[in-house]
Amino acid sequence: MGSNILKRLCAVFYLLVLATPAAAVERGDAERVFGAFLACKDDIFSLLTSDKADFRALTITPYDHEADGVNGHYIAFAAPVVASGLPLGRYVQFEAVGIAVPHFAWGFEVERNVPEVANAIEALLPGARFVAKDGHLLELKLSTEPEAQRSDTSVAPEDSYRKIVIRQANDPTRTLLMCDASKDRMSGLAIDEETGRKRLPSPEDLFPSVKVPAKADKILDAFVACKPSFFNVLWDERKTFPRVRVEAFESPGNKPHVPEAVNTYNESVTFERPVKIGDFSVVRFFQRRTIEEGKPTRFAWAFQVNAPPREVARAIAERYRVRFWGNFSLLSSRDAAVGPVSKHLDFSSYFDPDEQATVTCEPDEGETKDFRLPWAEETFGLAELGPPPLIRGNRLVNALLQCRQDFFAALGEEKDSFGKMTFKDAMGTYREPGGVARAALRVAFEKPVYVSGFMLTGYIQQRVDVAGQPKLIWGFQTPGNEDDLIRVAENRTGSSYVENEGWSLDLEAEATGYTPSEALGFADGFIGCTTPLASGKTPPEPVDLFRNEHGK
Repeated sequence: MGSNILKRLCAVFYLLVLATPAAAVERGDAERVFGAFLACKDDIFSLLTSDKADFRALTITPYDHEADGVNGHYIAFAAPVVASGLPLGRYVQFEAVGIAVPHFAWGFEVERNVPEVANAIEALLPGARFVAKDGHLLELKLSTEPEAQRSDTSVAPEDSYRKIVIRQANDPTRTLLMCDASKDRMSGLAIDEETGRKRLPSPEDLFPSVKVPAKADKILDAFVACKPSFFNVLWDERKTFPRVRVEAFESPGNKPHVPEAVNTYNESVTFERPVKIGDFSVVRFFQRRTIEEGKPTRFAWAFQVNAPPREVARAIAERYRVRFWGNFSLLSSRDAAVGPVSKHLDFSSYFDPDEQATVTCEPDEGETKDFRLPWAEETFGLAELGPPPLIRGNRLVNALLQCRQDFFAALGEEKDSFGKMTFKDAMGTYREPGGVARAALRVAFEKPVYVSGFMLTGYIQQRVDVAGQPKLIWGFQTPGNEDDLIRVAENRTGSSYVENEGWSLDLEAEATGYTPSEALGFADGFIGCTTPLASGKTPPEPVDLFRNEHGK
């Protein structure tokens, strides 16, 4: 067990990013620190925190990876520090948790290869030698220890241990020199109030020289604090942002005909070009208000960042000197209480996993009491990009769900909102061939249009014969599957659908609720109607319905 633990920890060491070579600096105090390190006891930490031990640390980067059960930090020095003839490039420390034998490891990356480091340490400690262990490790043994005389020492160590190990770093010219100790051998460590476990000192306390505040960025500083005053900063700094496109959309789960329902309303602000905020390239802003019983109760806002979620979280942890637990999902309670970053900050992927991050603030209701979330155009100015928003989107959707003929008139009133379009003779690729996928006419929208909980990507129209009667299939293309589309229609109308039985009003719906038409149909990627077409009557042409100043 212990051998597997050690191999797991050292596999992490192997992945550490290498420090940039620089001229080595000789420091007298480094000898004392290095000597304490070789004793593999926790008094090294008191030496590191003293004013005399200045290693000129430049950056602290957190390491947190649930998959291997290890978290910690690595600290880069401005220049290698020479101790006992060995140039120390950086300091590393880790805690292995959630395993049979929780333990700690700390030490240095040495800018020498493994044989050179082993020879230097053996010369410093007469009678000691390194012996091979599993996983390409070398473990330091004293002459009084029986294993020191054997080269095959792959026997698993006891659950209680303290030892010096070395292994090759990612660069074969460098070596990781570590002290590895089980937690029972670390009696001098403090207990973390949050986890109830012993913990290593914070890297900021060990290396005071790294406590240099990052360059101030008003927008990012206000954003990570997750307070309503963030919008005051956005207003003050509005000249930072280029022209925008604003899109408003409702949650598909909204139930406008149910008084007790919780409804959410969203706005998306897309910037004409990426905006640099702090160290991040921000491409979009989101905001959301939640309405209960006619009153706003909760708010959220977010930036879409052109970087993976873990990378963004690491950068924020490093910039603000805070620590996240787990998969960057929980801020340390100590940092949340006194630090600049709110515990309500959340990191997630934006659609494409791990390509872009959505960083969201969603403060408690108590923190947003009496707050009025400004509309996006109040903050960023009038939208100058993209088509205008739908004027009466609910009327259009209601006409669709009831398969009313005034749908076409409503569509004509909103045609400018569909932007640039492409008119095609074929339906295009669908998840399942056949059915509505054989429609002859399709209008493809350049960008999705959001209305009443639906995301529309195109319009479809097809003449068909049903039992010898001419009929017209018409409706919208959408990425939703059949079940999801039915659920949105239920929510929008205050009704329920049962296969082979049809639609019925929900008892909890107000009098404004209604049932969709029996002519309404659903398929994966399509919602629309099949209605009679009078003999000799010419259906409306999609080109005429959608022709606008953007069309082609």
